[in-house]
Amino acid sequence: MAKKQVSHADLTRSTASAKRTFIRRAQKGIYLTRKLSKEEVLQRIASTLHLTPRSLYSGNRKVYLEDWYQTLLIEIDEIHEDLRGKKNLSSVEELKNLTIEQLMEEVFKMKKTLMAYQTKCEEQAIVIEKMMKQVVKRHERVEKI
Repeated sequence: MAKKQVSHADLTRSTASAKRTFIRRAQKGIYLTRKLSKEEVLQRIASTLHLTPRSLYSGNRKVYLEDWYQTLLIEIDEIHEDLRGKKNLSSVEELKNLTIEQLMEEVFKMKKTLMAYQTKCEEQAIVIEKMMKQVVKRHERVEKI
C-alpha cells in the first residue's frame, strides 16, 4: 500500500481542529479526572487525515506533533488553573467535587421540574375528564328531546 502524502498545511489544519475540540473538553472539566493521552490525540488527528496513528507519527511530522502535544497539555493546564481561580479552589479534587455537587443540584432541579409537570398533567387530566362528562351530558339532553 502506498503511503499517503500529507502536506504540512493539512497537518496544521487537522491539529488546529483537534486542538479546538480538546480545549472545549478541557473547559468543560473532562480532563480534570484523567489526563489527555497522546494516543487519543493522534487517533483524532489521524482520523481526520484518513491515516493510521502509526503512519501519522513518523518522519518529520513526529517532531511537529511532539511539540504541538506539549503545548496542548500546557494550555489545558492553564485552563484548569483558570477554572480553579474562578472557583477559588486549591486542588483538582475540590474542583471535581464542585462539579459533582453542581450536577447533583442540577439533577435535583430537574426532578423538581419533572414532579411539577406530572402534577400539572394530572390536574389537566381531571379537567379534561370533567369537560368530557359535561359534553356527554349535553348530548344526552339533546337526544332525549
